[in-house]
Amino acid sequence: MRTLAIRRVLTRTAQTHARTAAAAAQVPLQSAALRPIVPGQPQVGRRSFCAGAVEDSEPTYASGDLSGYKVFDHDGPFELSTGAVLPELHIAYETWGNLNAEKNNAILLQCGMSASSHACSNAGNPTKGWWEDYIGPGKALDTRVFYVICTNNLGGCYGTTGPSSFHPDGRRWGSRFPRFEVYDQVAAQFKLLDHLEIQKVHACVGSSLGGMQSVCAAARFPDRVGKFISISACAKSFPGSMAFRHAQRSAIMNDPNWNNGDYYERKLPEAGLRLAREIGTITYRSGKEWQGRFGQ
Repeated sequence: MRTLAIRRVLTRTAQTHARTAAAAAQVPLQSAALRPIVPGQPQVGRRSFCAGAVEDSEPTYASGDLSGYKVFDHDGPFELSTGAVLPELHIAYETWGNLNAEKNNAILLQCGMSASSHACSNAGNPTKGWWEDYIGPGKALDTRVFYVICTNNLGGCYGTTGPSSFHPDGRRWGSRFPRFEVYDQVAAQFKLLDHLEIQKVHACVGSSLGGMQSVCAAARFPDRVGKFISISACAKSFPGSMAFRHAQRSAIMNDPNWNNGDYYERKLPEAGLRLAREIGTITYRSGKEWQGRFGQ
């Protein structure tokens, strides 16, 4: 019963986001679930707050073996929404399933801030990915039906162009890397879709930052997105969220090893990153989970 309830919550969440952005996105409001709930089918990612227990740990987004991805090299400079221009753009991506002849069964899986493109194991990399339990035959993103594509985000530094990439002058971009927006990350993903000759995706699916990208994709490219699912995300951050993010950035920038963002080839600002993650975790968990962990 718990697993079916979780599935229904995800469905209701996606429908709520769809109604919120539908007017701007002009995306048909079909059922947000990509497939119906199947009674008795195992559902994953469960968390139980009974007796203070947390059954599953958070997925590992960017550790272990990150090899085996493909790289799309964009032909020419890539202009950002801020007006800055990247002289070159490389996008790391991985795929699962098969693209049909009509090229209309693609799902663009949009990941969180710290995730790589390795959402699931594949022939190029058999290591389990961060959404392993949701991608595959008979799973939520059913690879018997859909062609699933996941990229490493612009600025993500796991194969896609970002601050750790090399500038044309031979040094790392570091602090010189220009500011960019969620829209730029989405625009880069659609450059990849152009390369794959996919005019319209069946759906955009994302959680956290990826959920923001899904909303953005539907609003910016309404003719190219059939539907979208946005999980644990929003269309706009509220002031309290911005305040927490400022505190997180301050924690990193006050680490002695920050070096104004040019810490590549040097010791990483690990203490600041750890503190920033701790601050962020306060905002990621529910009251029930905190009660289960620390309640007296």
